[in-house]
Formats: sequence, structure tokens, C-alpha cells
Amino acid sequence: MANEQQKGSGNPVILRERYLIYPASPLPDFSTPSAQAFIAEDKRDPKRQYFALVVRPGFPPRTDCMRALKGNDCAGLMTLVEWGVVDWPAAERKVMAVVYEKPLGGRVMASLTSEFRRIEEVDIVKKFINPMAEALKRMKSLNVTHRAIRPTNMYWATPERDRIVLGDCTTSPPAYDQPSYLEPLESAMSHPAGRGKGSYLDDSYAIGASLLILMLGRNPAAKMDEEALIRLKVLQGSYSALVGDARLPVQLIEVLRGLLFDDHNQRWHTDGLGLWLAGRRLNPLMTKQEKRASRGFPFGGKEYGNSRDLAIAMSRDFEAAQKVILDGQLELWLRRSLDNADKATAISNVMHNAVALAQDKKPTFDVMVAKVCMTLDPYAPIRYKGVSCMPDGLGTMLALAMIEGSDIRLIIECITRELTKAWAETRETYNPENSMHENTYGPVRAYLERSAIGFGAERGLYELNDTMPCLSPLTQDDYVVDIRDLLPALNAAAKKGNSKSWPIDRHVAAFIAARSSFDCDRQIYDLADGNATRAVVALLNMLALLQWRLGQGGMMHLAGWVAGLMGSALSVFHNRETRKQLEKEIPRAAREGNLVEMARLIDNPEARALDQQGFDEARAEWADMAMEIKRIEAGHIGADEDGLRTAQQIASLMSLTIAFITITLLLISRFF
Repeated sequence: MANEQQKGSGNPVILRERYLIYPASPLPDFSTPSAQAFIAEDKRDPKRQYFALVVRPGFPPRTDCMRALKGNDCAGLMTLVEWGVVDWPAAERKVMAVVYEKPLGGRVMASLTSEFRRIEEVDIVKKFINPMAEALKRMKSLNVTHRAIRPTNMYWATPERDRIVLGDCTTSPPAYDQPSYLEPLESAMSHPAGRGKGSYLDDSYAIGASLLILMLGRNPAAKMDEEALIRLKVLQGSYSALVGDARLPVQLIEVLRGLLFDDHNQRWHTDGLGLWLAGRRLNPLMTKQEKRASRGFPFGGKEYGNSRDLAIAMSRDFEAAQKVILDGQLELWLRRSLDNADKATAISNVMHNAVALAQDKKPTFDVMVAKVCMTLDPYAPIRYKGVSCMPDGLGTMLALAMIEGSDIRLIIECITRELTKAWAETRETYNPENSMHENTYGPVRAYLERSAIGFGAERGLYELNDTMPCLSPLTQDDYVVDIRDLLPALNAAAKKGNSKSWPIDRHVAAFIAARSSFDCDRQIYDLADGNATRAVVALLNMLALLQWRLGQGGMMHLAGWVAGLMGSALSVFHNRETRKQLEKEIPRAAREGNLVEMARLIDNPEARALDQQGFDEARAEWADMAMEIKRIEAGHIGADEDGLRTAQQIASLMSLTIAFITITLLLISRFF
């Protein structure tokens, strides 16, 4: 049990109502480059020792690994006991925390540049290889990769130091914190954020490289330049590049060759390692050297003897690469000096297609260079104008760029210009995962090509990163990963007084569209409509749909926020009495936090139809009256009344005349 002095001052943070995390008590020896460690305690079992890793705010953790590894007891892994979101006072926001059972023997290696007491040959199998074989087997059974295997992330499980366990692999993107020395060649060539989930064979390689360090008591490549090491791996193979002239026990050379073999189709994993541990001696794996050309290819002031080495150089200078591709020098060298007609033909096809499509030459020829580099080195990652990543690493690379505010244009271009598809097509052997990547990126391309709210880079971000919290300024303090947490976070934002903007911005709209298990396309398209009234109604409908689908009530602050934006929506109703009634009903629904009722009042098709019908009738009546007024003013209306009046006057005059004549005749007849 951690004593009070170790825990430090201050109140602990509580995870799942059970685990206490002490922010005032850091544990530097258990921290990682992406997460800080602190003393933790289980309220139900205070005698056992735990520590918690707190993920960097906004960072995308590997919650799939957390879910898979929780509660697993394995000889080669630290035991993950709990994980979840907590309120972190230092960051003044919610963060992800992971609680582990604490290894009691300390870290194996302080840094990759330090030296330590090497593990003796007689102990290496028991203390390291056996537990690592167990860890690989367990990770494979759980369908997750570790991707953080390095001596600085390994711990002695007991005070007696009789067994090594792997450290955390959940608090940073796959292989993000890995030195390139410990990564297979294709992953080492990639940007740390773009290495992708990888496979179990990548973990095998990292175990092999770590084994070499533990056997030597130092990192043999500690002082070597990273680019130089990658080139050495290309030219000599990983085993020769890493081992160099080091003297190793003969019986361990076989396992090192198997784990460090560059061809992942033949690299050892659980089966090969298991057979070796059982005493079986397998056929030795010999590095297949890349074919060297009879004459070097001049590029950038140097000469290159094989296609993979040349591809590295060309990927770093797209302008110069365009020239040697378009003038046919590269194709000619491949045919004559390297005697590789297949690659020469493939590059010729790429070049001619680019020339035929070159309406906008610069982008077309940039894609051409990227495809040529893939053809020259079919094992390498996607390389495009400074971007270098594996296809399944593009999403993570986009996420970290958006978190850091970096330029994302090249990452977006890698997707929209179908470089993931080109990468899959240039693989020498069929892999179902290649087509799976393309099935993922096909729909994402369509989202990226639209700039409206609910689409664009934000939509791509959440579609490609299942564990990415919503990056909206309205929700970032609440670490919203699950869509069920979105409305409460927006309600909290409204409570803080963030009611001047809309509760749905580009990030929130994209997050809803990507995370919803129900159809919200109509609301997304209406939200992007240029009509302000339709957009504000779509905003209300989207939030109401979430509330109805998720069964979340009591959103008083959020409802009040939305009610304040409904002015233009109310103005759509023409009937004054209807508007007055809505002006009473909407605040009532808002006070109840009932977004669904507000949407029913505002977006009621029957009420709108009746209102429109009444408006149309009134407008028709008004039009008739206006026309009558115009005709009157023009003198065309009232002519019948004047005629009648004149006729009446004439009739009266005639009557008087007839009466006078009659009277006169009567008088004459009386006297005569």
C-alpha cells in the first residue's frame, strides 16, 4: 500500500468509483513518451501496488487494445486492470487514464543510449524469450498488436528480476514512440504517426531487436544516424545491419535471424518461436540481397546500385525524380543495367498514363513519382512529397496533424489522389488487408471532396479514427469518444455560456455523421444548405434525433441554447397567432430540456401545410383586392355605377317631362 508520503498532497482522482489516482505523485520510471505515470490505489484492495498512465490531452489512445487487454493475466504482459475517462485537475479537462498492476523490479533499460548489465546467455530464455513468446501468443489470440516493444518499455515483474514483462501499448498510436531501430524496414521508413496498426510480425521484429540489445547490454546503433541505418538495412538486411561485428552465442543466432528476417512472409512468430523453444532446429534463414545493377544510376550527385535504395533517394526529391522518369533514363537503366523488364514496363505505363492525363501537370506528375517509388520498392510505405506512411496509418497521421494544427493538405492528397489504391496494386503478393484498406478509403475520398459542414477533413478524421475524441472547442474538455457523451457535453458547454455560436460546428457535425448508428443524412445535407432557416431547423432536428435515439433527457441548457437560435425558424410561420403560440410552447419545451418536442413544434409538416394553405388563401385574397384597387385608380372599375346613375337621372327627367306634358294636355282638354 502506498503510504501518505508517496501519495503526496491533494485529492485523488477517482476512476470507475474504485481506483484512486494521485496527481501529486508522479512515477517517472513508469511514464512513457506520450503518457505520464502516477501512483494509483484500489479502494477494495489497498495492499496491492498500482500505477496509472494519463494520456496526453486530445491524443487518440488505443481503446480497442484497452478493451482487449483488460483483466488479462499473461506472463509477458503487465496486467491492465481498468481504463476510462477522468477529470484531471492539472489539465482542467477530462483525460483518458489506464491503471496497471505495478511491476516490482523496475525498468529494464533507462534509455536507448545508456548501458546496463546484459542478461547472461543462460538466463535469456527464461527471463526474456519465454515470457515474450507468451505475450505474442496472447496478443494474437486477442487480435491486437502491441507495437511498443522496446527495452525502455520493459519491466522486471518481480524484485528478484526473474521475468520481463512488456509495458503499456494503449496510450499512444501504434509504434508512435518506437525508435526506427526497433521497427521493420517498411515501418522504420514511415513517419512515427503513420506506421499503422501493423501485424504480429512487426512485434516479432521488435522482440528480436530488443533481444539483441539485452544480450549486448547496449544499443549497437545508439550513435548511428537514422537515415544511414535504414539505408544499411536496405543494402545488407536487418540482421547484418543491426548485429554488425558483435559476437553472439551460437545457439541464439538462429532465433535472432528468424525474428529479424526482413521478408515478413518468412519471419518467425509464435509458431517458429515455439518450435525453437521446444528444441527444434529450423532451416536457417538467409537474407536475400537486393539485385545490384551492372552500372549505378546517377541521382542527386550520388550513384545507386539497386532499385530500393534509389526509391528512397527519389522520394526525397520529387522535382529531380520527375525529370529522370519523363526523359526515360530510369526505364532504360532498369532494362539494361538492372535487367528488370517487369519494373521497367510498369514504370513506362505509369509515365505514359501521367502524360496522357496531365491537364494539371504538377499534381499529376507528383502522383507519378509516388507510384514509381512504389514500383521500385514494393515493400516500402506510401511516399508522397514528404509524407511517408503505411496505408492504415494515414488516419492517425491526419489526427495528430489536426491536433497539433499542422498542414494536412499532403495527407488529404494521399487519399483523394488514390495513392492507397496504387500502393495495394503494387504489392508483389496478394494480401486481403490491402483491399480492405481500399474499401475504407473509397468512401472517405467522397467525404473529403466535399467542403460542406459534415464533410471535409473533419469527416475523414472521425471515419478513419474510431477512438478519436471530438475536437470541437465545445466538447474537447469533456473527452467525447462515444456519441452518447455528446449531448451531455454540449449541455455542459451551454451551461458555461457558450451560446453565441451554434452547438453544431464542423467537428460536431462530422462526429455525429461518423459515429451514428442511425441515418442522419437528411439532417447533414440540410445543415449544409445555404438557406439559414433550413439550416437552423436541421440543427434542431439533428440534436432531437440524437436525444430520441439515445433516450437522453434533461438537456435544459442545450435546449435553451437552441431555442435562442430559432428566431428565423419561427418567422417561417405566417399566422400571427401560430407564432405567438410557438413563442409560448418552445420556451416551455426548452425548460424541460425536450429537444424532441421543440423539433415537433418547429418542424411539423401538418402545421406547416395548414399555415401555408392559409397564407396562400390570404395572399390570393389580398392579390384580388390589390387588383381591384388598381382598376379603380385607373378608372376601369366603377363605370357601371356611373351609367346607372346617369340612366336614373335621364329616367327621372323623362318622367318629369311626360308628367308635364300629361298635365298640360289634361288642362287643355278641360278648357276646350
